[in-house]
Amino acid sequence: MDLQSLVPAFATAVERLEARAPYASAYARRDAGTNVRIDSVSTTCQPVAPNAGFTLVAWTGSRFLEASCDELDAAAIDRTAGRLLERLAAVGAEAGRVALDPGEPLERHFAQPMAVDSRRVPAVEKVALARTLRERLAEGADRLIQSVAIVGDVHAEIVFVNRARRLSQELHRVRQIALGVFGDGTSQASLHGGFERIGGWDRHLVDGSLAHAYLDELRRDGPRVLGAPRLPDPGEHDCVFSGDFAGIFAHEAFGHGTEQDMFLKDRAKGAEFLGKPVASPLVRMYDDPSNGWAASYFFDDEGVLATPTEIIRDGLLTHGINDRYSAAALGARGLAVQKTANGRREAYDHKPYTRMTNTYFGAGDSSVDAMIASIRHGYYLRHPSNGMEDPKGWGIQLEGAMAEEIRDGRLTGTVYSPVVVTGSVPKLLHSVSMVGRDVVEASLGMCGKGYKEWVK
Repeated sequence: MDLQSLVPAFATAVERLEARAPYASAYARRDAGTNVRIDSVSTTCQPVAPNAGFTLVAWTGSRFLEASCDELDAAAIDRTAGRLLERLAAVGAEAGRVALDPGEPLERHFAQPMAVDSRRVPAVEKVALARTLRERLAEGADRLIQSVAIVGDVHAEIVFVNRARRLSQELHRVRQIALGVFGDGTSQASLHGGFERIGGWDRHLVDGSLAHAYLDELRRDGPRVLGAPRLPDPGEHDCVFSGDFAGIFAHEAFGHGTEQDMFLKDRAKGAEFLGKPVASPLVRMYDDPSNGWAASYFFDDEGVLATPTEIIRDGLLTHGINDRYSAAALGARGLAVQKTANGRREAYDHKPYTRMTNTYFGAGDSSVDAMIASIRHGYYLRHPSNGMEDPKGWGIQLEGAMAEEIRDGRLTGTVYSPVVVTGSVPKLLHSVSMVGRDVVEASLGMCGKGYKEWVK
């Protein structure tokens, strides 16, 4: 059933719930897509894990009550509203200090465009693209002993309804990953690269082919990290981060640290630094679900329209990101809070949390060559793999596969692997002395919260 056709039933359910509760809403989602994986011994082509259903939400004045169902029809919506009304009758609505704003009235459908609809591409063509991707990685590769190619597409239909809003959106993106395992008989090393992009199947290609720069980088750097030693002089060093490494730094440094549901729980040190310097004056940082990158959408899972949030301006921490409840609760405490579109669910039957989207550093005016030339001795860090942050203590850890030595303003060709960056978030950000002019979309990966609640 078309989710948009259920909007009247959701609106009726919201009206029934608000006869007993000060605020109610409805959220429905249906995911679809394909994932193709090819290595030397197997080929798989599978649909993405099924996820389809809806959740009705009622705010009692002091707590949320939710009821979910995986049947997408008007009768199921009516039954689920009845179940939630029974719970409301048992719990009762309360006159709380926190009032939830439903937003300005709006009824609208949004859709991300696809030049080639991935859902209409035959499975045999998707498998063929993955096979070609694997072949492209192997072309001229030195000491490549295994390779894996992954291509896929993901689609989400989403509906949100409250007393003021009737919104729907169609989100589409493609995923492409190549992984190479390099070996010399005594040691092995692996590198991966790729991207996720908004749009249709055509977004897998560049000018009609798989001529992606990341494949050249994997072939070039895989043999270099093979057998590479660890850094001989661990400690504090001047470093240049590649665009991808800077992306994971932005995500970990002030993504989780400015999620304002953590402010309410006293689990984010960022709450103490709003309006204060946390970085070099060269640093600007943003979270933007509207810029067309892989984590983009038109409205969040609580019906708030997507807009950019400036997190750091000229080194000052200016704004956090929030969901509907954390924004209202902090406002009730007398704090000046700008509502942001960051209330996100992992799936239709998971509760919404404050979550990042596309988090990145603003552009500076330096080239990578100029940054390298400025360093007497240090390292150029590339191929990030993972990271973590402690929002309460403001510690951070980033890991990558490659650090190339810089000496007297030039790359020496000496490579170390792996590399780990660790320290205090403000100390690292205050140490920024140059910012690159090119903003890179680091689009692979997912983000968990508390080792769960994964979102793009």
